[in-house]
Amino acid sequence: MSSQPSTYDGALISELGVKRYLKGVKAQGFSNIDFFMRGTALNATWKECNFGCHGPSYRSLKRPSTKSELLEPLDDISPALAGFIDGAHHQTFGQIDRLAGGVQRTAEGLHATGAENFNKVGDENYATYSFVKTTLEKLITFEINLLDNPISQIAMTVVSEYVSALPEWLVEDTLKQRALKFPETIDTLWVMKALSIGIIENTSQEDLSQAVKLLNDPGQRFIGKQLGKKMAVALSYAIAAVVTKKLMAQSAEIPGIKRDLVKIRKVVKPLKGGLGSALLTLLGAQGHLDEAAQASRRLQSASPRIWNILRFKLNGANMVYFLVENMLSEYVDRLSLLERNPKEFAKVMAALVKDKQTPAIFFPGIRA
Repeated sequence: MSSQPSTYDGALISELGVKRYLKGVKAQGFSNIDFFMRGTALNATWKECNFGCHGPSYRSLKRPSTKSELLEPLDDISPALAGFIDGAHHQTFGQIDRLAGGVQRTAEGLHATGAENFNKVGDENYATYSFVKTTLEKLITFEINLLDNPISQIAMTVVSEYVSALPEWLVEDTLKQRALKFPETIDTLWVMKALSIGIIENTSQEDLSQAVKLLNDPGQRFIGKQLGKKMAVALSYAIAAVVTKKLMAQSAEIPGIKRDLVKIRKVVKPLKGGLGSALLTLLGAQGHLDEAAQASRRLQSASPRIWNILRFKLNGANMVYFLVENMLSEYVDRLSLLERNPKEFAKVMAALVKDKQTPAIFFPGIRA
């Protein structure tokens, strides 16, 4: 039986995601099979299977693809065809899933599964009401890559929390080595709006302006001790803005998110009676609300701080987190690890740096 390694494999963390990788490390201690094997080593090991019934990928740990990743090649060729396939899934298998979720949620609403679940349903319905009343119009009106849209607000919240939690030495080395690609001009208005909304805090407009100015000057992209803690915080938020905007432009999940928003628009726009009718429609579509609620609960369990920001500062945005859950899952998993086990988080970051996976630190899941 093998023991837990003193150092981790940054390339595998980048490939599998931190949650799956650490589960694999833990399970490896109870297995005589190395399911982290890759390439020729894996093929050689399983060339002659002892059981005579398994291929060379048997028990090789891999990250499953999301629906958006599976549709990505089709999106590149024909967005219309990808949309047709996604719509067919929505009307067939997706409808079955929503029906099952609706039955479960209705039972919870009738107090059939215990007081705790009943209370959760009540809060989730109220969060949905808050979101519909204050934010739904922004969701269906503004482009997805604008910070006025709650989708970008959720992304900026998660990314800024993550980047601001990275060790200063890591951010400093990244900037000195120019391991991040910055746009010609960083959008100052984006970070200022994030500050005004309350997505970012513990900084000022002056510090943010200075941070953006430093990042816009390639000769000064570093964090020196002379700049102090306040400037380090402001720089982390300016970097988070760059990361978020790139994520919203290049993630494989974006086409799927846009298709989901089209479905929401189709439901909401024809409604008569304004937001009240929209609320009744959303609450009546119990399967849809169940999907949103389950994602909200997963987020609350993984990162209570992020959940609180979405639930209260962003007026119930936790109930549309399901739209971006796949895109932001690796950031959330790493934040969850940091909240629960800071030493393990530090080991993960060190492994990513050691194995030259710096882009995967800031852009997990997309090509940096």
